Amino acid sequence: MGMSIPKPSCGHRFLRVALFFYMFFYWLIGVVILSVGIYAEIAKWNYQSMVDVFVTPSSIMVVVGVFMFILGSLGCIGALRENIILLKIFGWTHAIIFILLLVCGIIALIFRGQVKDLVSQSFKNTIEDYYNDPDIQFTIDSIQLNFDCCGGFGFEDWENNIYFMCSSPGVTACGVPYSCCKSAETDIVVNTQCGNGVREGVQHRYEVSDIIHVSGCTDAVLTWAEDNLGLMGGIALAFAFTQIFGIGLIFLFVDRIRDKMVMYTVA
Repeated sequence: MGMSIPKPSCGHRFLRVALFFYMFFYWLIGVVILSVGIYAEIAKWNYQSMVDVFVTPSSIMVVVGVFMFILGSLGCIGALRENIILLKIFGWTHAIIFILLLVCGIIALIFRGQVKDLVSQSFKNTIEDYYNDPDIQFTIDSIQLNFDCCGGFGFEDWENNIYFMCSSPGVTACGVPYSCCKSAETDIVVNTQCGNGVREGVQHRYEVSDIIHVSGCTDAVLTWAEDNLGLMGGIALAFAFTQIFGIGLIFLFVDRIRDKMVMYTVA
């Protein structure tokens, strides 16, 4: 009389369900990011100038969303079907992403001076597309309004935008966006022309410091990060713990599947 085939233990079933919900949550985040990115891309189709801007916040969201959607789908199928190959693809990809983020974080801490200059320069370059992409415009305005700042290094960076440079023939010449204005914080009705011409003939920052914010957004964001170091550290630790927990769960389940396969072979 042959031996009966052993049934999966309660621990095995619990691990399988827990892993599935972990991957389903990962997949769900990917769907949300992808949906928001696609919506933003569709909303921009009315802007003819969009053809000149390839890397935008919404396009990045679409790429990240597609990646998370595909990876999450593989993970969910792998957990349900107990497919070691799919689980390993999810696990190792997850581990590589975690290592890359960790390395980037360490490099950013070691070379924080150079990172600051790089971010400021990137912000300065992004200013060139302020009126070319609603995503970029919304992002810059949000940063400048929330952090009481103007430009990357300072308000002078707006000279890099063709509409705000002093040689421009438009009404915004030698100006800055409304989000740089101090009045934007208290105005019930936003005055979008409050920054027009404010840089004209300015020799020193203090000459316009009562009208607009003159400090750069990089310094403002870094100051906020330093003031909220505990919160930032807590978020980073929570994210790291979630990543490590998920990776450990995946490879633990892979070992359990192998053990079950051995038991089936013996039986």
